[in-house]
Amino acid sequence: MSPDILLHDAAGLPSPRRVRFCLAEKGLSWRSRWLNLALMDQKRPDFLQLNPTGQVPVMVIDGSVICDSHAINEYLDTLYPQPRLVPEDPLARARMREWFAFEGDFANPFREASYQLGGKARLQRLALTPEALRKEIRARTPNSAYDRFAQQVNATPPDMALVADLLLILHEKMAGLERTLDDGRDWVLGSGFSLADIALGFRQPLSGRHRLDGAGPGAARLGGLGPFASGG
Repeated sequence: MSPDILLHDAAGLPSPRRVRFCLAEKGLSWRSRWLNLALMDQKRPDFLQLNPTGQVPVMVIDGSVICDSHAINEYLDTLYPQPRLVPEDPLARARMREWFAFEGDFANPFREASYQLGGKARLQRLALTPEALRKEIRARTPNSAYDRFAQQVNATPPDMALVADLLLILHEKMAGLERTLDDGRDWVLGSGFSLADIALGFRQPLSGRHRLDGAGPGAARLGGLGPFASGG
């Protein structure tokens, strides 16, 4: 019997994409509940009941709530081990989780650069007046801090000097990944495709001309995970 899976998702984010990719690899079907992060859907009290961090993805599977893309994907691999995406060897499994930690560290400057390049634009495209934006935010959360944050985002252009510095940091981090891949291996852990590849592959694109494709051949290879790597 197929599980009942509801994925709380948001367009354009790497973390939910890697869960969708894992679900597709396992041949599982799911329903999506799309959140508008620009308008703070992720800060609604009902969503914070599911995930107090107010982040996507959140998966509800047969009534059980699981947060964090890596935790979700490991859980899916345990329940549905074909194809196997978590190595059985303990050392290889530890290496996989080291790459999860690398991805978490990489995510900090990546997230800020993506916010400057895309997050501001998504909110500003809504063309809301300050009063209309305040109404939208207050309809979702009683926390006035999010209204003040959204107003600041809506009123200021991207900080391109900051983006340039963040890209330098990101390319420095990618150099470590390249050193691992330059021995000719096909995948991060060696010859076998794993959750480590899914974790890293969706951190490649940014926006427009500001991309990480030039980080090296290994990064480009990991960026080619198919439509889930670039879709919403």
